[in-house]
Amino acid sequence: MKQVHDLDANVPVSAVDILAQDLRRRILSGAFQPGEFLRDARMCEEHSTSRHTFRAAAQLLVTQGLLRQIPNRGFMLPEFGPDDIVDITRVRGAIEGEAIRLIVLTGVIPPLALEAVEVMHASTLSSDKSALVTADRDFHRAIIAASGSARLKRAYSHLEGEIELLLVQRQAFYGTAKEMALEHDRLISSLKSRHFDTAREAFTEHWEDLQIKLLDQR
Repeated sequence: MKQVHDLDANVPVSAVDILAQDLRRRILSGAFQPGEFLRDARMCEEHSTSRHTFRAAAQLLVTQGLLRQIPNRGFMLPEFGPDDIVDITRVRGAIEGEAIRLIVLTGVIPPLALEAVEVMHASTLSSDKSALVTADRDFHRAIIAASGSARLKRAYSHLEGEIELLLVQRQAFYGTAKEMALEHDRLISSLKSRHFDTAREAFTEHWEDLQIKLLDQR
């Protein structure tokens, strides 16, 4: 299989990896609708690739929760129902809750989380909302990374694709960019308190409020 080199990491990246990255960007930009099938012929034509490469890339996205494979029909963008929303946000809270405990113990606020909140503050209602979804992802990814636990990061990485896709599909879950920024400011303040119950309460309220907003979008 043809390979190119990732200049940043200086490691070989396969054609499958490159296509998977391109498809991931398209999916998370809202290019496809929930329940839409990514047809082999169309995808191969649009990406100038073979059917084998497309299917291998799509399989990779299935493992990330960004696509589902339907027997005898192909690859489809997930369509999240109420049970999916409740389960995804519940599992996210369980993983992130442990990360919060570890962060409160160290007292170190992850810089990438602070940068993500700055992006939210700089955004407006006319901004591309996918940028806000990315900022939200970066905030929570930084919280998990700051835990220092490789197992927490591994567990979260398996869920992150579904979380991000869910937020993209429900982009109106925040009324304004300012509302989103202020809510995440409160989360930062709770971590700075160095008090686990305070931080846990703030994040629990955040998780529950997000779940309600996402369910209301249906």
